[in-house]
Amino acid sequence: MRISYMKRIFSLLSLILLLCSCTYEQNDDIYILFTNDVASCMNNGVTYAGVKYYKDELMAEHRNVMLVDAGDFFDGDVSAYSKGEEIVTVMNAVGYDIVCLGNQEFSIGMDALKKNISESDFDYLSCNLKYLGKGNDPLKAVKPYVIKKLGGVRVAFIGITTPETLIPDKPAYEAITLDGQTIYSFYEHDDGQELYERVQKIVDKASRRAEYVIVLSHLGSNSVTEGFSSYDLIANTTGIDVVIDAHSHNEIFGEVVPNKEGINVIMTSSGHELRYLGELIIKTDHTYQTTLYSIVYGKDDYVQAIVDGIYAEMNE
Repeated sequence: MRISYMKRIFSLLSLILLLCSCTYEQNDDIYILFTNDVASCMNNGVTYAGVKYYKDELMAEHRNVMLVDAGDFFDGDVSAYSKGEEIVTVMNAVGYDIVCLGNQEFSIGMDALKKNISESDFDYLSCNLKYLGKGNDPLKAVKPYVIKKLGGVRVAFIGITTPETLIPDKPAYEAITLDGQTIYSFYEHDDGQELYERVQKIVDKASRRAEYVIVLSHLGSNSVTEGFSSYDLIANTTGIDVVIDAHSHNEIFGEVVPNKEGINVIMTSSGHELRYLGELIIKTDHTYQTTLYSIVYGKDDYVQAIVDGIYAEMNE
């Protein structure tokens, strides 16, 4: 079944067209598929097998396709069973390119997180992860941002992890606490100002090399600590083009949010537990289109077999 037909029949669509004052040459549309807050619910909603199927269908027709996740994939029953090892196996098979560290990634423990990162075929991002411990940083492989060449232009992806990772008595907090001291900071001081300044520094750095800046923001859109939402981030920074939000489990089909200079930024989020697969298209005329799919026609047999095997082993 052709993708255009799939979109007409199986998608819930929110279209955002935002013209930017860009002068650089982009020679093809750029497709960025995204998930967030999956929490190891691999067979829910569109399913990981469905994500793989849709990505492959898209790649058969378009050259510039990326798959990203905005955090909290190491969470839930499967991660509790295998410390996230099985999730890495599946996400490698699905073909993820970039992920952002969410607070729940720390819940599996530092040793498991370090091991999983080393076995992943995708980049891990968090620009506001600061090591405070002694000796080597166990998460030194986590990058503040990466730049990908797509459609003849460069696209920067920046990751942000919620400072709510530091909420006491939570598994994530316990994992990053040693001898009563936290070994990581998330630029959590000054009611958000420290975080905004850190993100702005990284945005400015990335912007010198990239035509687009996309933030994978595991901050949340509501019901979070005042000053630390994605809305707060956008309102206090400049230079971000799109924010893919996570942490609050909200479906955001495509919202226009003004930044510090009053310039519009697109914000979107795919909810949680694979209830939706998100798609962002950066068009050659420098406009954006966002879509959330509640159903994807078809599943990848190989990924589905891996998932079925994991659940069978768990239920033995």
